[in-house]
Amino acid sequence: MILKLRKFGFLTKGFVYIIIGILTFLTALNIGGKISDKNGVISFLENQIFGKVLLLIVSLGLMSFALWRAYKFYDVLKNEDSNKKYFSAVSYLFRTFFYGSFAISIFLKIFNQTSNDVTKETLVSRILQIENGNVILILIGIIFSGSAIYQFYKVITNSYLEDIKKNENIASFNFLKKTGAFGIFARGISFLIFSWFIFSAGFNNNPEKIKGTQEMFRFLNSLTFGNILMAVMALGFVCYGVFQYFYGRYSNS
Repeated sequence: MILKLRKFGFLTKGFVYIIIGILTFLTALNIGGKISDKNGVISFLENQIFGKVLLLIVSLGLMSFALWRAYKFYDVLKNEDSNKKYFSAVSYLFRTFFYGSFAISIFLKIFNQTSNDVTKETLVSRILQIENGNVILILIGIIFSGSAIYQFYKVITNSYLEDIKKNENIASFNFLKKTGAFGIFARGISFLIFSWFIFSAGFNNNPEKIKGTQEMFRFLNSLTFGNILMAVMALGFVCYGVFQYFYGRYSNS
């Protein structure tokens, strides 16, 4: 049962990344679309035929992913002996809450209920009100920077393929490898940009400096050759989403 939840969860996570990437890519080419994030995905699906059914499926899929990460959190703490397990456990716990809250917000949206979400700005504002709150933010920024570097490390060493190399004889393995490398590298770049936003909020004691996925794409679009940079990042999101399908199908982690 838990493995079925896992696969459904990875497929749904990949689907969300693909929708964000496609909508933003179309915008970069000026042929429609919308610079998007998770809320953009909700709006897009809601406006389709059988939109509420699609939202229900996505909500259940993301909750499945959250439950899988909760299971991994428990499994790592119980069965691993190295100190590395605490870093992994924190990562699993964060994803449990992130995807779980996202799933709940979608579910409430289906029934036209508000979820009383805490916005990024509100959360950062509360942190800054704590003594040495800006230091906490800077530490969070360092964690995001470290996560970005780890994404690059996985690509350089091909460690992202460790759990699926037993299936390297499948016909699509080369495609899997290329989409995974591009998608994970793009994800690393996005983490670096997010860390910059967090550092800016911490050093300036300004919660308005914190930004999300939509603002990350807009930041890229504001640079020289911005539409190209935004398009490349959007394609990276699509590739990461495709890789999630393969990862969910061929790995067990």
